Amino acid sequence: MQIDKLNWAILAELQKDARMAVKDIAKTVGLSSPAVSERIQKLEDLGIIKGYTAKIDIEALGYPLGVYISIKIRYGQTQNFMDFVKTVPEIFECHQLTGRDCMQMKGHVKNPTHLQNLNSRLGAFGELTTSLILSSVISGKVLEGEMPLQV
Repeated sequence: MQIDKLNWAILAELQKDARMAVKDIAKTVGLSSPAVSERIQKLEDLGIIKGYTAKIDIEALGYPLGVYISIKIRYGQTQNFMDFVKTVPEIFECHQLTGRDCMQMKGHVKNPTHLQNLNSRLGAFGELTTSLILSSVISGKVLEGEMPLQV
């Protein structure tokens, strides 16, 4: 299946609101509801659409401090760390990196004391660098088409 402009338009609408009715998407992209339903089903079958989720305001739930934590893991501790970090409720993302640090995590905490506690638990595996998120320039960006190669 080719990802044409209509498929990109459907994907953009679903990224903005995964609960949007097919008839509303159809109206926006200029197709019939059955055509949009068929395209969505194909996108799901191909694994391009992996699921539908709700966007939660974590700050409204009492976790106002967003943090990025990078770790340079001690030799021989990588697998132990990866097993451990999956159990840490404050960590929402963890990515393996190239460069000085082995992993970078994104998390949310209630206050500085909570952050100290989190750092103590993670610091058992290596050297940490912690940064507080002051503001987000881009967050939840919608992918609306192919990304052109800029030369």
